[in-house]
Parts: sequence; C-alpha cells; structure tokens
Amino acid sequence: MTDGLQWLEDPVPLPGGYCAVFARGIDSEELVRRLAPGTEPRFMGPRTHEAFEDDLFQLDRSKPVDETVGVRYGSVGDLSFVIGYGPWQETLSRFDTPEISHGGAHTYELYFMAEHPNVPPPHFRYHHDGVYEVMCDLNDDDWVGVVDVLGDNAGLVAALEADKRRSMEILEQRFGLALPKEAILTGELPAAIIKDA
Repeated sequence: MTDGLQWLEDPVPLPGGYCAVFARGIDSEELVRRLAPGTEPRFMGPRTHEAFEDDLFQLDRSKPVDETVGVRYGSVGDLSFVIGYGPWQETLSRFDTPEISHGGAHTYELYFMAEHPNVPPPHFRYHHDGVYEVMCDLNDDDWVGVVDVLGDNAGLVAALEADKRRSMEILEQRFGLALPKEAILTGELPAAIIKDA
C-alpha cells in the first residue's frame, strides 16, 4: 500500500509549502533533467530532507538572496517524482511547463506556497505529451475551480466540484498519484541541484 497524497494536507509537513512533480513514461533522472531545460543538473548522492536543506544553505550563504533550487527524487511503482527545495516557485511552478511531458509522457504538478496566502492551495496541473489537460486550484475554503480541462477529465471536474474537501483523495485515485511519506520526511533520497545562479 502506498502513502497517497493525503498526508500533504493540514498540517502541511514541509515548511514554506511544497512542490511535487510526478511523471509516467520517463524515469526520475530524466524528469529532473526536464525541469531545467538548457542546463545539466548536478546530481548528488542520497540526502535526508534536513541534510539537503543544509546543502542549499551552504551554497547560498555568501549570496545576497537564496537562489539555489534543488530537488530530491525517486519513484513509486511506475510513477517518478521530485520534491522541490530552495526558492522553487519561479523555477518549478511556472505556467510553461507542459514541455516536460513531451514524447508521450504524463506529468502532474502539485504545489502549495505557504508564504503566499492569496494563492489558493494547492494548485494542480496535468499535462500529456506537451499539452495541458487539467489546471485547477483546490482550496477547500474558497473554491476557485477548474481553469482548463481537455480530454476525458470531465468526470474529475465533476468529482472535485461535488466534494471539495476530498480533492487530494480524488486526485490520487484518478491519477494513481503517491508520495512515500517516510522517505521524504525522514529517509534518504537522491538529490540534484537544478539552478545555482
């Protein structure tokens, strides 16, 4: 049995929020490479959550602002995933990300920016083969709704609108999404720097 997504709900387990990107059809290292087009990621060995945060702190300590973006990554069954670290908002939560799904891959993005309470958490996007399929905000208390839907996702939209409090459960069931809670919070996962300037 996998951990699903519901453990990401309140209380949010990672300070500042989270960014999770998932993929089917590409392995986790290829997913990392696609997140930073035009640059080669600096792959590192396994790191715990705390150790990787310390790595980023050391890389940024002489800079006027934090700018190093990294990820820890892995897989669950046929699903690859990355978790963003550092100031990931501009690098990983952009609106031009369908290209990471080129070549027939399916990619899913889920993020919550705790420092921006005006942004409804969490935000979800699904792309297939370079095309947006679904984009929606999933705030329980102030439903914003679906921004864009293509393909066979009308049932998803209806389910989300009918039961706004089960959005994470609905997403994990519809797309088979899961994150390994203990590996992310207390275990070791491979890490990579995807932006360092």
